[in-house]
Amino acid sequence: MADILFTAEVTVPAPRDAAYAAFGGGRWADWTFEAKVEDLRPGRAVRVAFPVGGVPLAGIARVHRVLPGQRIVLRHETPWRGRVIIDFEPDGAGTRVRLVTSIEDGSIAPLARLLGGDLADDPDEDVIRIGLLTSYHGSAGVFGPAVENCARLAVDEVNADGGVLGMPLRLVVGDDATSPATGLSELKRLHLRHHVDMVIAVHTSATLDAVRPYARRVGLPYFYTPVNEGGKPAGRLFRWGEVPGDQLRRAVPAMMREHGGRGWYVIGNDYVWPRAVGACSRVVVDDEHGKVLGERYVPLSTTDFDEVLESIVDSKAELVVNCLVGGDAAAFERQLHAAGLRQQVRSFGALLDEATRDHIGDQAAEGMWSVLGYFMDLPTTENRDFLARYRAAYGPSAPPVSSVTESVYEGIHLYARGARTAGTIEPASLVGALPGVSFTGPRGPVTVTSTGRLRQPLYLAEAVAGGFRIRAEQGLAGID
Repeated sequence: MADILFTAEVTVPAPRDAAYAAFGGGRWADWTFEAKVEDLRPGRAVRVAFPVGGVPLAGIARVHRVLPGQRIVLRHETPWRGRVIIDFEPDGAGTRVRLVTSIEDGSIAPLARLLGGDLADDPDEDVIRIGLLTSYHGSAGVFGPAVENCARLAVDEVNADGGVLGMPLRLVVGDDATSPATGLSELKRLHLRHHVDMVIAVHTSATLDAVRPYARRVGLPYFYTPVNEGGKPAGRLFRWGEVPGDQLRRAVPAMMREHGGRGWYVIGNDYVWPRAVGACSRVVVDDEHGKVLGERYVPLSTTDFDEVLESIVDSKAELVVNCLVGGDAAAFERQLHAAGLRQQVRSFGALLDEATRDHIGDQAAEGMWSVLGYFMDLPTTENRDFLARYRAAYGPSAPPVSSVTESVYEGIHLYARGARTAGTIEPASLVGALPGVSFTGPRGPVTVTSTGRLRQPLYLAEAVAGGFRIRAEQGLAGID
């Protein structure tokens, strides 16, 4: 692996222990890149902001190794992959801080795009190109690194099994930056410059609405695998994630029994999926003899929820449906906890997965509920084996897997099985062969139904320190 290295030094006007202790606390932001971290335990997420083109560019790293007072080693996940080593050395009355940053060769193409360039593929090369469209920046940026890891793991497994129809798979990644316009531009780049044969996607439904007409016009098979609002089958578009009705009908009655409350408040981002969750919440809560006392939708990348918290308190709601995305969901729950409201207000997260829980933090997330098709804490042989392969490939401090991110792993395996069944990757024949195709993976057996949905298990879980406690398997989603 050929890495690109950058080095820098700065002298901090403080003793070494104080300089070390300040990392992640916001002091001396010129050298910490405004890093924010709860503590320096290996595996902890670190939020940073890099000045690229004069504009702060949000990124995520993860603590890999520490020597207290001496060295911090981070594994960078976004906006590029690599390693950061920070050494602290006494320098008179102050401390010399030395940073060595490496950018892995696989991140050169994404970095080139950030700087306005691109590296195109050879259209004549005999490979099957899988376009992965996901989010590395913006509210949904918490998912991107693990999405790519799970996709690459599936590609490696398919290729180790002989590929598809004698051809290896190659993954080509696009970043929508949680922006519909950027998502459309990235899809066109994947199609026109990299000649992808299909697209597997984890991004917001707002981006899906933006890219769907283009994908339909050019005939690309499009596998959209995360939580979504549902909808009728549409040609070569498949929506395989969990839908609000399946989630809420399992969570709402259980939370009302557990906590005794009947008043609900819905907080979400202002686009199609959260509004679908809100509409479904009103129906399900009413069916369970509760009441939705308030409903608020905010723009993506909202970070200040003081007004929303005041509205929740005024409404006297005891239960919350949180249908915010990624970083926004984390910011809301951290602020709810900091305001001292967690004891009287419990949250159901429609998109509460391991990545989001990780960014909320153990204390602020404890007691939240979720219903998804996969959790890392599933006690099955298939899941244990999958996690062992994941950690062997990406290391013990790799970003956590979740239903959102693991969904692409199954999606790629289902695509490979569908192509083998059809005997071709020609889109119409491939799509026709998918109903009935099954794969047993980390979440259990999944099957493409006759209407193009995905039949999969659903699990009710509660956030606890370090992960989730599976409370119950809640039957199957995607039943025709």
